Amino acid sequence: MILVTQCPDCHATFRLTAVQLHAHNGDVRCGQCRQVFNGFLALITVPEAYIQSVAISAQPVPDQFPSVTEAVLSSAEQSPPTDHFGIPLPSEKEDSRPWLAINMLLLALLLGQVVHAYRTEIFVAFPALQPLLRDYCHLVQCEIDLPRHLHLLSLESSDLRISSPVEPDVVVLTAIIRNHAPFPQELPALLLTITGTGEQPLASRVFTARDYLVDSAAEQSIFSGESEIQARCFLNTGDVGAIGYQLELIYP
Repeated sequence: MILVTQCPDCHATFRLTAVQLHAHNGDVRCGQCRQVFNGFLALITVPEAYIQSVAISAQPVPDQFPSVTEAVLSSAEQSPPTDHFGIPLPSEKEDSRPWLAINMLLLALLLGQVVHAYRTEIFVAFPALQPLLRDYCHLVQCEIDLPRHLHLLSLESSDLRISSPVEPDVVVLTAIIRNHAPFPQELPALLLTITGTGEQPLASRVFTARDYLVDSAAEQSIFSGESEIQARCFLNTGDVGAIGYQLELIYP
């Protein structure tokens, strides 16, 4: 290892010897600009292979400060910094590239976790991203749990009647359901309760969206915001003696 210091005035880099350092408590004179400076203040060590000496003769000076000879780095314009033990430290340019790649990777992982955790909120807030989110969930085998706000749903109308005089035990239930929310929601289920005298419950059944959606909307998976859907389903009441019915929206 070789001791190296730098002139604070002309920034020339110099190779020092122990004799030059200890004379006058480290004060030396620059062999290029003649400035006197303390070699201890900017002292570092570099491997000998990095140094090529340049012959600049040192002229004697009146106050007899030792003159130093300029040294040029063979592999770079400046010597690599070293720690207190003389071990070269990695340069900022060399060290920043792998850290940048690692940081970008960690940022991508964090972004993926945020998208996965808040996929429902993103699905609702950004309709343009809904196809991408569906493809993402199909790829990673996840589901988009849509909002379930029953207070924003309503039954606009409903009717229960015999389907055909030929089959008096088979009734058809029709209803119109409205989503008042400005965002999509999960399709609700219909809870149908058959009542008798005094509205006494006789039988009940739950119809899911697959049961009540008409053929044109059978593949519908979400209840679009501020929209209506028509429900229709059939039920064999048998001999329960139905007189009336109750219908309500539920999320099982």
